[in-house]
This record gives sequence, C-alpha cells and structure tokens, in this order.
Amino acid sequence: MKYSILIITVATLFFISGCGGNETEHSHGEDADHSHEQTVTPNQKEPEQETHPHDEDSDHSHENQDSEQPHDEDEHSHDGEEPHSHGNESEQKESVLEGAGVITKWTDKTELFMEYPELIVGQEATFAVHLTRLSDFAAMNNSVVNFTLASKNGARVSVTEQEVRIPGIYGPDFTFKQAGRYDLTITINGMVEDTLYVSGIPVYNSMGDVPTAGDEEDPNLISFLKEQQWNIPFGTQRVSRQTLTRTIDAHGEIAARNNGQALVPAPFSGIVLPAMNSNLPVAGTKVAKGTSVLVLNPAIQSADGENYAQQFINAQAELELTRKNLDRQKRLFEREAIPEVELDKARIEYRRALIQFQTINEIVQVDTSSVNTYGYSEESYRFALKSPISGTFLETYVTPGMQVNVGDPLFLIADMSKVWLHVHVPASERTSLSASRSASFNIQGDNRLYDLNELNGRLISMGKSVDSKTRTVSLIYEIDNPSQSLQTGLFANVYVDTEQKEQVVAVPESSLIEEEGSFFVFVHVAGESFEKRRVTTGIRDRGMIEVTSGLNEGEHIVTVNPYQVKLASLSSEAPAHGHAH
Repeated sequence: MKYSILIITVATLFFISGCGGNETEHSHGEDADHSHEQTVTPNQKEPEQETHPHDEDSDHSHENQDSEQPHDEDEHSHDGEEPHSHGNESEQKESVLEGAGVITKWTDKTELFMEYPELIVGQEATFAVHLTRLSDFAAMNNSVVNFTLASKNGARVSVTEQEVRIPGIYGPDFTFKQAGRYDLTITINGMVEDTLYVSGIPVYNSMGDVPTAGDEEDPNLISFLKEQQWNIPFGTQRVSRQTLTRTIDAHGEIAARNNGQALVPAPFSGIVLPAMNSNLPVAGTKVAKGTSVLVLNPAIQSADGENYAQQFINAQAELELTRKNLDRQKRLFEREAIPEVELDKARIEYRRALIQFQTINEIVQVDTSSVNTYGYSEESYRFALKSPISGTFLETYVTPGMQVNVGDPLFLIADMSKVWLHVHVPASERTSLSASRSASFNIQGDNRLYDLNELNGRLISMGKSVDSKTRTVSLIYEIDNPSQSLQTGLFANVYVDTEQKEQVVAVPESSLIEEEGSFFVFVHVAGESFEKRRVTTGIRDRGMIEVTSGLNEGEHIVTVNPYQVKLASLSSEAPAHGHAH
C-alpha cells in the first residue's frame, strides 16, 4: 500500500512541478530498515520548535534559515505557486510552502534534496530524501538518520532510518493526525554529524484544501539526477567573496646559490688510485666541511716541471726548521747571548714559512695526518683532499683510475639549505613587476603550491634588460629549502603577485566552461536542476578567478566536472523524469 500511494503522489508531484530528468531512476527498496516512531502529543511542545511558530491556517512567509538555524547556509524551495528566482540569497525571502514540495538545502557538511507529495491528514506519505556529503560529494550511507516533524500546537511525528538499499536515498513514511505547518529536523549520525532544518511544511485536512498549482518550473533548467552526480567525480561550492591578488604566470627553475656552492679542482696532477678510492661520493651524497672526499696520488712530474708533493714537503720542512730556529733564538736572547735584532729576524723567517705552508694547505685542503711520515711508507705519498664546505654533491667528475691534471674539476658541492629560484617573466609584463610583493610556485611532479613568504623568500635580483632570445625579464629569489626537496634543475610554474583586490566574488577556475571566447558556469539551482549562466571574469589568483558579473554571493556552482552537466544540457531527447522509490 505504501508504494502504491508513493507512486501516485510522486507522479502527481512531477506533473505539478514539471521537473525534467532522464531515464535514470531513484529507487528506495523494500529491504531498507525503517524504525518508525510516530507520536501525536497535542499538549506537548518541543523546545527547539518554539522558534518556528506556524499556525495551522496561517499564510506565513518563511524567512531564510540562516538567522534561525546557524547550521544551514542557504535553502531553495520549489512549490506550485512560487517559481525560482536567481538573486542574492542573502536578500531573498523563502516562498511559502504549499502543496507538494521540492526542497534543496546546504550546510557546510551536507546537501539535502527532498521531494514530498501533498500531505493529507490520515494518509501515509513517503518523503524522498537525498543526502550528499559535501566533502567528497558521496551519497550518504552507513548513517542513522532521524526525521522529526513538529508543529507549533505540539503535534509531532518522528521516524528513524538505520540503513537504505540505495546509498543516499532515504524514504521515511509519515502519517499525520493534525493539519498545520510542521518544521522538519533531520539529524545525521554516521558519515557526517550534522543537523538540517526545513520550516513550514504544510499538512492539509483534505485534498480540497490544497492550493491550485501555479507556474511550472523554468523549462531552460538542466536536469542532472542525483544518481548521475554520485557516480562520477562531482562537486559544488558556495560562491563567496575573497581577497585576490593578480598574478603573472611565468616559468622558472631551481638552482644552487652562487655563494653557496664550491667547485673542487685538482690541486696538482695525479692519479685517482682505485685501491684508495673505492667509495668515491656520488651526486646526492651529503658531506660535512673538512671531510676527506678523495685520495690523490701526485704525479712524478707535473705539467710545470715541479712535483706538487715536493712543494708541500718543502713548505712543511721550511716551517719546521724556522720554528726550531725561533725557539733557539729565544733561548739565546734570554741568556743575553744575542741582540734582539737576531730574535726579530728569526720571527720574520718563521712567519714567512708559516704563511707559505698555510697557503698551500688551505688551497688544496690536504689531509696532513700522514705527511709527518712522508718518505717512510707507501701511504705517505698520497694526499686526501677535504670538502671545503658542508653540503651535497651535485656533480662528480672522477672515477677510480682516472688521471687528472692540475685545475681539472673533481666535484661540485652545494649547500642546499637555501636555493635560488630563477624566474623568467614575459617582457610584456615587465611594467607590472614594480607592484610585485611576493610569489608562489609549484614544481614538476608536485601539485603543492609553495608560497615564498612561507619559505622566507626574498628577491635578490631583478633584471634591468630583456633577454633577446627568450624575451623575458629575469628575477632571482632566495628561498629556504629545509627538507632539501627542492632539487637543482627542477622546472617550476611561478605566479608573481602584483595588484590586490579586496572582497571580490571569486570561484575556482575549474568551474568555468569556455565557449567561443565566453565563459559560463553551471549554477546549482536545486538538487537535480542546473542553470547555465554566462559570467565575465577579472583577475586570476592561484586557481581562483574573479567574477565581475553573472553570479551572486551565496549561489552554488558546479566546481568539479562541470562538463558532464554541459553534456546533459546537449541531450537531444526530451528527458523523462523517472523516480521509482
């Protein structure tokens, strides 16, 4: 009996509302678990309902629920008397609900799309309630949903549904014992924890009391059923105002700082003996300053005719002799055996030898741990070169067994705790750079958007000329790279900030459909109804775009997969609205 009545009432509803659709059907199965609690308490008043006064026969005009119920952002209601209008929702008043109804409401967690027939005292009526989780636009499932209808005079009907056969579609049955206007509270526990409110649902004593249906719904609206929305990546979003900053699209690359890298050359001609260099560092290896990185055996004869090892040992021997001489002269001077001028000469000779030795040792960073035994063992003839800085090996140019000449590059080491972002801005945008305050970027293989302010970025160079080949102006930013995930050589998409606009209507760029040079969005008018709307756009900012006309704050638009709604609008068949619950 329940489903016979439902089919009749829903058919009547669609005849009245003129709602379009395709052949996809809603189904609310017999296997659904409904726990019904129906109570009529004429003398009892629910505390939360006292804020929704509705007399049984009043023609009350219901205001937007934002002020009455803080959980709800906005509501669209459709009935036989009031066609939908597209204005600023914050300035609209709800139309009076009459007869059968179609309700669409949003909170920050849930979308409600609900259809119900004319509600007559003593006749069982089934509501078709479609619930969508907005975080991922999934059909509500695995949730306990309670539906409570209560009027001002204390009449109350409550139904709890534990599960449904078709995710997202709930079908509570109600039988009313008193006419009047009822406020509906829907409480969800499961996929989300949320509460929705619908005010002023009319219940009549007889079909004769139901007002005559008015104008039909706008035939230009596009029908896209909930089952279709739930089966594809889909999403809508409330239009809001934001502060946007106009950005210049540019390209760039990550590079090591010029003052944060070191090229290690061969200090003398020699050979990289395999026996002493089995663990040569490779690109990506980290190294601390002063760590030995390569053992180089000097050549017998260098290119300039002098063996480097001999230079080093001569400098060390000279330093040792001058130190001993200085110590001897100090002892003689203390005994007054020599004049002070002889002591001064010894000091000068020692300083000259010390500077010569330090210069050789500092330039090549020779490990002197084995030099004291030079000439006494095979090991003493090998020099271990040290890293001049702490950092990461970017390049290695040697392999075991290689012979190198003095000055040949051995390694390129860079301190990657900070890097440079080289940016190439189109020459046509050069005049806008004076207003630039910051920038953001993303790199290859990473969708994350890096903000230069978060990386302590600072502009260290702005080109004063246009590159003749690339027709770009160069900018260089220095940024922190604490995790060292920003590797040299990576290309980047860069967005350079310029002018800023405060509190403008803005939407994601993903919501736009371009047709012949014009931009359109699909406005979510009701649960399964969409309107194609032409918009004009302004500045762009990191995936958001300003809308200068065509949209109002508070409206809902399709932001994920709007192309599917466009395909639905191009259907050549007249859709048949088929809801079989």
